[in-house]
Amino acid sequence: MVLLLFAPLLSGCWDSVELNQRAVVAGIGIDMVGESDYEVSLQVIVADEIAGAKARGDTPVVLYREKGKNLFQALRRASQKVPRIISLAHTKLVVIGEKLARAGIGDMMDSLERSTEIRLPVKMLVARGNTGKDVLAIMTAIGRIPANDISGKLETSERLYAGDYAVTIDDVIRSMSHKGGGPVLTGIGVNGNLEQAASKNNVDNILPKAIVHINGMGVFKKDRLVHFLTAAQCCLGTFHLVVDHRQSNGLVIIQPADNRETIGIETLFSATKIHTRMEQGEPIFVINLKQTGAVQEAECSINLQSPEAMKRLQEQWTEETKKVIASTVRDIQRTRSDVIGFGLALERSHPQQWKRLSHDWSRYFAESTVRIQVTSILKHTQSRTNPYSKGESD
Repeated sequence: MVLLLFAPLLSGCWDSVELNQRAVVAGIGIDMVGESDYEVSLQVIVADEIAGAKARGDTPVVLYREKGKNLFQALRRASQKVPRIISLAHTKLVVIGEKLARAGIGDMMDSLERSTEIRLPVKMLVARGNTGKDVLAIMTAIGRIPANDISGKLETSERLYAGDYAVTIDDVIRSMSHKGGGPVLTGIGVNGNLEQAASKNNVDNILPKAIVHINGMGVFKKDRLVHFLTAAQCCLGTFHLVVDHRQSNGLVIIQPADNRETIGIETLFSATKIHTRMEQGEPIFVINLKQTGAVQEAECSINLQSPEAMKRLQEQWTEETKKVIASTVRDIQRTRSDVIGFGLALERSHPQQWKRLSHDWSRYFAESTVRIQVTSILKHTQSRTNPYSKGESD
């Protein structure tokens, strides 16, 4: 009898919503309008166009925009324009406009973290020189849903180019809690004619009128965007080497003789450790990097069968890596945002010293001495040994 009395309370379908009553959101753009208001752009999937059988040849997605004093209000106001219940559970990415990123994303992150629909593994990006609305309003040729296209570009770039890596809502929340630090968000830009980007004509040509591309990394201090890393610092993957993000394969170009001769080396594996030493009461940070790689291209007359030549090439690779890592660290130190994690390393190894310095860690981080140790090993030269320009065949 007791079980029968409690049976009505065990029902799990009291708040169910049928699929044909949902407006599935693939991507969210969040921008600042005026001094403090938000504008939310929802990229909603048009299910009939994706299904195929009922397709009318219209666009596969539609972008709904709404403003509000805060993010929650803007999302609820959007229900006045969307004919179905807005579903955020399948959102692929959130794109933050640069203006909002520079003003601060802390208040916005509160809403994203509290939401029971938006998942914490959703990717976050910052629109470099654009708005989130502009990025999500561009029709794409590969993949009918633009949000999926952007997500695919980010995953591919992370795996092959090492200039970028995926940052999730959860990563941003954790990074913002680090004293003296902040998150690092992948940048995304738009090339081409924005006026024609939202039209289906954008993908009717071999050369699209506008295209979305992954564009560097944005450094945040607490919740404010303060700096974008340069193309060299991103494309070499040096920032990822410093923070030990092993998923990416870096690429470095060596110039052994002059500017006309180049050798391309791909990083196959890297491991980074940050050690902390105390000298005269001040912390010294040692970045210890070990990397292995392969020669992917040689446009010079180097003899790659010679052990001496390979040793010199390894030394050049080591020096080039040191130089760019040093440049990256100095650049980040100037922002006074410890996105590298020196503070965490100091807290683990010297907790008493961290307690003494943590109250003004941004200043200490900017003034810290950093030493770089790199060990490089070239494993192989792929399917050839000597280059064609040497005049010898394998």
